[in-house]
Amino acid sequence: MVHTTFGIERRECALAFGADYFRDVRRFGVGIGINPSDFHPGYLADPVDFLEITAPSVRHRGSVPYRLQLASGTGGGFERRGIRELAGSAPILVHSTNINPVYADAPAEADLRPLRELLVLADAPWVTEDLGVWLMSERHVYPHFMPLPLTRDTLAVATENIRFVQDVLGVPFNAEFPPMTYVVGDMNAFEFFARLCDATGCGMCVDVGHVLSYQLARGASASADFHRIPWDNVTEIHFAGGAIDLVREGFEYHDEHGDLEVVSICLDLIDEIVGTAPNLRAIALEVFGARLPGRALDRLRAARERPAVASWLAGTAADAAVPDPSGGRERVRALSVAMFDLLHTDQPVSGSRIGGVAEVFAVGEQRRWDRDRQARLKALGRSLVAFYPVTAGWIQRLREWTTEQMYGRLIAAVDGTAPPGAETVADGLRRLVPDGGDTRLLYELLDGETWMNQCASGLAVPHKRRIGIDLDAAAAALADPAARLESFAAPDELIYLGAGGFVRRGPTAVPPVQAAEPAACGTARCCTGD
Repeated sequence: MVHTTFGIERRECALAFGADYFRDVRRFGVGIGINPSDFHPGYLADPVDFLEITAPSVRHRGSVPYRLQLASGTGGGFERRGIRELAGSAPILVHSTNINPVYADAPAEADLRPLRELLVLADAPWVTEDLGVWLMSERHVYPHFMPLPLTRDTLAVATENIRFVQDVLGVPFNAEFPPMTYVVGDMNAFEFFARLCDATGCGMCVDVGHVLSYQLARGASASADFHRIPWDNVTEIHFAGGAIDLVREGFEYHDEHGDLEVVSICLDLIDEIVGTAPNLRAIALEVFGARLPGRALDRLRAARERPAVASWLAGTAADAAVPDPSGGRERVRALSVAMFDLLHTDQPVSGSRIGGVAEVFAVGEQRRWDRDRQARLKALGRSLVAFYPVTAGWIQRLREWTTEQMYGRLIAAVDGTAPPGAETVADGLRRLVPDGGDTRLLYELLDGETWMNQCASGLAVPHKRRIGIDLDAAAAALADPAARLESFAAPDELIYLGAGGFVRRGPTAVPPVQAAEPAACGTARCCTGD
């Protein structure tokens, strides 16, 4: 049988795939990975190039506990939409939880038919699934999964199963590197994937958080043994919010998704992969369980703006620019002389004497300082913005600033002589309001949130306040890149109920803007399709 996808004709043979196939797949760009319950209309606009949507398992599915149903239901602009509902609305990649190729039981063709229908509907070039044990005939596992045993027997089983799966589906299997908080087996995981890709022609999805969990579990550095990765078969990168915990045995990485920030070393790994994988076609931020779409879009924008990713999106190599030879010669000469003078003298090394080689001195140490700078900027900036999330969000939008730019400017604008409170932050925000144009609505937002902070602080202020903007709608619209602030100019009355609660005049409550709490270990949302 012959299949045609993206204009590529091929036989039902696993070895028809591989590097040549992936080279001809178009570049999808940078997108969002979701379960159907995570869909938000804001994900259908810039900066999202595509959606990767989870297709749930058709086996061992069972019912969903009522608490998860409530948490994943509609509200806050979220809707439950799967591949069938979103096909045609955006480019779609397919994530599965139904193939289970590393387990002893071979996948059944009848179980793969619904997945094949979704792949045709989405016109997807491959199907991605974490290479773990999703289903067992002897035990209940789903919707979570266990790390695969890294043994030659597992490799032999997976090779045979994946060849069969690719013959049935007509597209390559994209084996995602799974999370491993412990390591079982005697094979190096990257070597396992290299042999699997070579034997089947399948692709490899590098989830940088999962890779970090494996490296920490075996006590290795973040990029140790990367030379063993089958780079020609790497098609996709996944990244997500997470956290690193220090435990008695060392460090552990928790892949928590949701609204958490991405661990900085994971972003560094993205840079390295982008510069090494010649057939990389997609980078997806997975936001399973996330309920702050604005924060997800900020993380996606930040990833797109990284020089390595921006160069990849533009189709140019990050290191393509070569310094001017004449200027380069002078810099090399000055650096060589400075290094000699630093090292061949009876004067001790000091900070002032390092000046001549400062740009190339302790580059790794500079990176560590810069990561610490970014982490501190986010932590302090977020604590200030929390007083005025809607006002700060719209100032950032109108100024066309990144989140880091917003935080840096607000920190600089806040008086450092006393611990910052709502009043101090308000003064700082006033300095950041854009010059010119109609800024009246920004000041209406600022006045409204100032009054809300005063109420919450127990100050003796009236418990009713009229403002000239729909604060509720303006807050929700921050997730919509096409929204304009002037659309929300309207008389609005807010009433303080006590204990931090507010309502509008009428039945609609003003939703609180809350930061996400870290998920307890083992309870994080994953790609279940729920």
